[in-house]
Amino acid sequence: MNRLKYNAGTGNQKNWLIQETVFDERYLGKCEAIFAQGNGYLGVRNALEETYTGEVRDTFITGTFNKASSEEVTELPNIPDMTGINIKINGQELNLLKGKLERYCRTMNLKNGEVVREIIWETPSKIRLQAQFRRIVSLENEHLMATAVEFFLDQDADLVIETGIDGSVTNSGAQHFCNIERRVYDINEMQYVSQTTESQIWIAQHAVCRLNVKADVLPEMGRRTLKNKYHFRAKKDQKISFEKVSVYHSSRDMGYMGKQNEQIIEKMKQDGRDVLKTAFSKGYEGIKRESEKQWEKYWKASDIIIEGNADFDQLAIRFALYHLNIMVKHEDNRVGIGAKALTGEGYKGHSFWDTEMFILPYFIFTKPETARTLLEYRYKNLYGARKKAQKNGYEGAMYPWECAWVSDGEVTPEYAGTDVITGECTKCWTGLIEHHITADIAYAVEQYYLVTNDQDYMEQYGCEIILETARFWASRLQYVEEQDRYEILDVIGPDEYKEHVDNNAYTNYMAKHNMELALHMIQELEAKHVDLYGKLDQKINLLKLKKTLEERIEKLYIPKPDTDGIISQADGFKNLKELDLTKYKLAEQVGTIFDDFNIQQISQYKVIKQADIIMLFFVLGVLFDKEIQRKNFEYYEEKTLHDSSLSKCIHAIIANDLGMEEIAYEFYESCLNVDLGLYMKSSDAGIHSASIGGIWESTVMGFGGVRMKGEKLYLTPKLPQKWTKLTFPLCIKGNFLKISVDKTSVTVINHGNEEVSFLLQEEMVKVPAGMKMERKIRENEYEISRHYF
Repeated sequence: MNRLKYNAGTGNQKNWLIQETVFDERYLGKCEAIFAQGNGYLGVRNALEETYTGEVRDTFITGTFNKASSEEVTELPNIPDMTGINIKINGQELNLLKGKLERYCRTMNLKNGEVVREIIWETPSKIRLQAQFRRIVSLENEHLMATAVEFFLDQDADLVIETGIDGSVTNSGAQHFCNIERRVYDINEMQYVSQTTESQIWIAQHAVCRLNVKADVLPEMGRRTLKNKYHFRAKKDQKISFEKVSVYHSSRDMGYMGKQNEQIIEKMKQDGRDVLKTAFSKGYEGIKRESEKQWEKYWKASDIIIEGNADFDQLAIRFALYHLNIMVKHEDNRVGIGAKALTGEGYKGHSFWDTEMFILPYFIFTKPETARTLLEYRYKNLYGARKKAQKNGYEGAMYPWECAWVSDGEVTPEYAGTDVITGECTKCWTGLIEHHITADIAYAVEQYYLVTNDQDYMEQYGCEIILETARFWASRLQYVEEQDRYEILDVIGPDEYKEHVDNNAYTNYMAKHNMELALHMIQELEAKHVDLYGKLDQKINLLKLKKTLEERIEKLYIPKPDTDGIISQADGFKNLKELDLTKYKLAEQVGTIFDDFNIQQISQYKVIKQADIIMLFFVLGVLFDKEIQRKNFEYYEEKTLHDSSLSKCIHAIIANDLGMEEIAYEFYESCLNVDLGLYMKSSDAGIHSASIGGIWESTVMGFGGVRMKGEKLYLTPKLPQKWTKLTFPLCIKGNFLKISVDKTSVTVINHGNEEVSFLLQEEMVKVPAGMKMERKIRENEYEISRHYF
């Protein structure tokens, strides 16, 4: 049974709506996550208003990390809930598992961020309820959420509506809040203040409700709750309208920086009441209209149009763009993007390499101000990166595998999961030996500069990141005397099913690239930017670093293709045992190989979790000819389980580069379905942020053919068979472009103030400011690619 409907929208709503058409308590997590609402500051999982066993009722405020206990790592705490609304009809609670459910439909509108649920339900005592629930998290005011409920009964009945602020919620049982203060103003206005147990962050929450009929209102305080009960008598066919406005503030809000704790607490209380009063006067519709205006601006600048037999593809790219907009606090450089964004407790709200390699490209190419904010966050992470390097006996900056608050340093858990063979806790080695993230961040800084030409960022932050990460790699290399070369031993590459490997190709190539960037930078600074050279030389001995890099780059071992054209993913990979992966590849759920093997056993086989060598081709593809890429794609893909959501988007891009059109589109469709697809357990812990970014990457950088080669934009579009046209925005060096690609031509409109030049199939093309350019695509580009089927 298909529980999701993708073609519900018609007219101007076509390819904007996602519907859940069946209520099933077993699958609550799917739409809680994919229908999540937010604005980058506030993230609210779309749990239903009434309560069900198995629900995950999460609300997050970005940056409010806390440790629940000394043996745990910091995580984003689940803020006291304000989404719950309990309705009782003649004493019987609204519960779709009881009585008779005649209609159920919940709709996510990507265009305006509103979720609407419609039900027709009959109570066990045969009273028929027809109801509509609406919820919005404001994009205009980041502190604001609103809910509206309208319903009718088919006979007179006594009603109770209960709602408020529920501090009994947890992170999977871990309670994060203490020092609770509660009070009610004027019977109707609720205030709830609490503090995180370890990080001592204060949260102030306010709520007020409106009911269109006269009711008796009774405030109640439970152990960790504050709620109001509205008692009234409803007439048959009488329209009942109920609205709730909720407001959130945190002592980590940017507006409170520099203030003393006592000042902040009182200011939060007052700010909350002020926002609440203003929002309440506007009502749900007013709040919605203001938020819609911000969404209209976003979509006008950001929408991607896919034409052809591709309705689901169009819906899916908008789904990705929606979540990309609400997963980031655009102007706050103290916070990153979590692996599950603000949609679930998975990965504890921590940032990984996902941001730089899968999400940041979207912002670099379309929202450079946001990209800069995210890379300023990585500059602030240098504190933890230097500390981690020093702790491990290295120099420079060794970035944490998992980052949270800017000063937290490494926050990767020490253990993760249970060993199916031994029954013991499995050691989590990623935080200790998955080092490629350090080079990934340096690469991202380079890419940002190439696309934006933001000299100011480089002078203030970027140069130091690249130099310090290169200094780490120079100290991380190990000299092997017998070979007279440097190697990188005992690491984990992107393929996390291979632990403690030597000379992972991706890691070695990226480390070399990082060091080469730094060496070139030192030379440039020395020759052209003397003042900046002097400033950085005070922090880093640049002459010493230059000599070290010159010597070690030359002798760093870089795995090259063997006689079969295969680059070894790591030392000894070809000597590993073969394993039939058919049943694991066909499994609906990822990670099923761990039902049969532990990680030590998996390491003995040619089994790959995700793109590793193929990831190398995506970031440094200019180093490898197409024939080498094709041979390695075919060799490694059959051994890859794609158990990471990061994998399929990269395979789609490289397959398309190689002219494998059908395979590329199959991987693309799989990428679209990671969260949005019909598998109902895919997103219980939250959406997959990197895969969301990967949808944009595989659409624009894959089929749209957008890459940077040095400082030049490079376009080699190859559209899938089903598409007739692709239109997308880009921003190059501050100039906003609208690019349209069909099967025979490329059209570029330059909305910027400067001429933009780019390479189209190796031909240099220039588009003056304010002008439109159209060029035919040479057929032989496709003929060359088809050779590699």
